[in-house]
Amino acid sequence: MTAWTTLHPLIDGGDPVNVVRVLRELGAADRKALAEPLRAYEKSLRTADFVAKRFWGPRLCALTVAGAALLPSASSVAVWVVRNGLREDETGTDVTDLVVEALNDRNVPWLGDLVDRLALRLPADKLEPDLQRLVVQLAKHTGIAPLATDGLVYAWIATGQEVTGRASLARRLFEVDGVGALLDAGGWPDRLAADPALDRTMLLEGCLFRLRRGGKLADINGFLLLHKALAPTVDEVTMLAKDYTALLANSHPPVAGVARHELMRAGHLVQANG
Repeated sequence: MTAWTTLHPLIDGGDPVNVVRVLRELGAADRKALAEPLRAYEKSLRTADFVAKRFWGPRLCALTVAGAALLPSASSVAVWVVRNGLREDETGTDVTDLVVEALNDRNVPWLGDLVDRLALRLPADKLEPDLQRLVVQLAKHTGIAPLATDGLVYAWIATGQEVTGRASLARRLFEVDGVGALLDAGGWPDRLAADPALDRTMLLEGCLFRLRRGGKLADINGFLLLHKALAPTVDEVTMLAKDYTALLANSHPPVAGVARHELMRAGHLVQANG
């Protein structure tokens, strides 16, 4: 069994690679025995005086990896990873791959739950690239699509990184504020319109829903570009004539103009006007 006296110096020395190595073969009972001294050690670091805190930064990555290898549940691992982080500030050391490796060594049944919990911790208005990469890698490992959280939708569009379950993310594009403003820069209108994995009707209905909802002009312009890329057919405009009609009174003139154009093209403008 790997005792705390073996593990402690590795964490204290900021050596996450060897943390994974020495914990790899542990059984559940041994991991449980080491979890409490690990928690106590982290608490002592966080409550230490100012001089000690100056030197604990390099230990964070090793702490993160150790927690992934030892803590007993998805909830405890999620909190631990977010609190201690995945990158060492001074050196830029990234331990995302080591965390995935440590979790894979354990063969626990709760990895899918962990993916969801981590996805819920992604912010919806800024990028956390290391946390996003951990969610994406764990989702690929489990084969289970994570929850389509606001933060994961935002990160997907902002980075363009391939994800598991992009169809579920695409369905939520129209509900997350700020995403529309990112569409043009990433070439997303054409990419989404041409993606065979995405339901075209869903995208078109989502566009009209988002345009009707209103919001900041940058967001609106992004969804107008997506609507243009979808290039709805006359049959599709006819199917969604009521939704287009509702846009005629939109406070953004470009939105009302698109609705009027499509209704005229499909021969529904008389219905729209009266």
